[in-house]
Parts: sequence; C-alpha cells; structure tokens
Amino acid sequence: MPNKNQCDSTKSMADIVKEAAIKKAKLEQEFATLPETIIYGVVGANGPSAGNSPPHQEWSLIFSLIAWKEAGGKINPSRLIVSKQLANGELQAIQDRVKKESLVQLKVKLSRVSPFGDARAQLLSILNPPNDTELKAVLEQYKSPVEITHPEFGLLTFNRSLNWFEGSINWMGQPVRVSISVDEENASIASSIKTLEALYRHASDWSKKITDYAVAELLDLKNESWRTEDQEEVTASAFAQAMQLESITVDSDGEFEFWHHDGDLFWGHSILITGSLAEGPLDADIPG
Repeated sequence: MPNKNQCDSTKSMADIVKEAAIKKAKLEQEFATLPETIIYGVVGANGPSAGNSPPHQEWSLIFSLIAWKEAGGKINPSRLIVSKQLANGELQAIQDRVKKESLVQLKVKLSRVSPFGDARAQLLSILNPPNDTELKAVLEQYKSPVEITHPEFGLLTFNRSLNWFEGSINWMGQPVRVSISVDEENASIASSIKTLEALYRHASDWSKKITDYAVAELLDLKNESWRTEDQEEVTASAFAQAMQLESITVDSDGEFEFWHHDGDLFWGHSILITGSLAEGPLDADIPG
C-alpha cells in the first residue's frame, strides 16, 4: 500500500497532467479563431520530433524556434514552440524540410501569449527558407562554440541539444567524462559546478560509496538472473573490480548520475547509480 507521501506525489502529478490538458484544449480553441500569418524563424539544436500522450492516439509534432519574427516585423528573441497534429507519414516529410540549426519560413496560427504563458504556433505549412540577414546573424552566433575553462576541470564545451556542458576530468587517476547541466531558471551552471566540485573534493569517499551501493543493490541480481549455466557466483570483490566508471552527470540541485561499463556482468548493460549530495546513492539500474 502506498504511503501518504506517495499518494500526495501521485495526486500532484495527476493535477499537473490535468492542468496541462486543460491548457492544451484552450490553446486549440484559440488556434481555431486566429488568422493565418507568416513567420520567419531560427530552429534550435533539436529539430522536429513527435509524441503522443495516452489516452490520445494521434501524434503531435513539436519543435522550437530560438528567435523569430513576423513578416515585416522585428526579431523576437524568445522561444516559440511550434506544434501540429500529424497525419500518417507526415513527420518524415516535415523533418526532411525543417532541419536543426536552420532558417525556416512557416505559415502558422500564432498565439503570442498562450494559455501556457509563452508564445506558441500551430503549423499550417512550410514555405521556402527566408533570405533574412538578421536571422542569419542570429543563427551564426547561435552555432558558435560556447566554452568555459574551469581551474580544476579544464575546458567545458556546451552541448546545445542536451543543454549541458561536457568535458573530461581526472577521477581517481582515470579520465572520466562529465556532463554539467544548465540551471534553466538562470541559464547558469554555477550550482551544477558546485555539485561536481563537492564530489571531486572527496572522490575517494564517493567512489567507495557508489561502488558499495552498486554491489549491495545488484550483486544478487547478477548471481540470480545474469549468470550462464557454467558460470560461478560472482563475489562482491569481483563485482566491484569489474565496474569501470565512464561518466558523471551532475545537476544544480545536488543530484548526480555515475555511469559505469559493466565489465560484462550484465552482458553489456550500463551500471547506473543515481543519488544526491545530501542523501548519497539512492538508486541502482542497468539501462541499455
């Protein structure tokens, strides 16, 4: 039986989903009343994708413009979310014409302030790409590499499609990839950097905590379900030695992910340990 906190959490998520559905319905009603208009825009690091949410069966297209303007108007530097209900086979046709980090000209219905509080557009058709000097300059600036240098972690490069900075650090004498998420509220990595710095200062302690937790949570699973018929039971020591840390991901709220190569313990699946600075390791998984 779920405890009270679990029930509260479930209720809260249900409320969020319900609220989003109400806003979406209001937006669709608004689109039905709006005139058609032409906009030019800059597609960001992620091109068009699609998804659906039960109980709805239809698929919805979505992509974002990082800057846009109405024909003859001024550039709006805020994000515009573009969506469309898809017919069969339509997604591929749109993806063939709308590429990431490109200029587009679209016929849309435009809600400048949608029920979600941001600007949204319903895609009607895709026109020929615009020859717009201002938007070309925005795109060129957007595509320029964004790099910072940390005194301990060296060069960190921004990955726009994942919204984090990437680099490599020396962790316990071994090179390890790091991913440092950007805090969306202030577009900064300062808090995430502090998470990595706290882990790095006590690397030996955290390494032991992570490894011990993985053994405690996954050793029985290995021996009960992931052994071949002629394979002996794996000891705790052998399990720990087989794990090879590959990357660390950190967030602004102190949460982290430690990704390991499994050393064939789980036939090529990763070993993922997640947790936080405040609570330590909290979950073990074998994704992939």
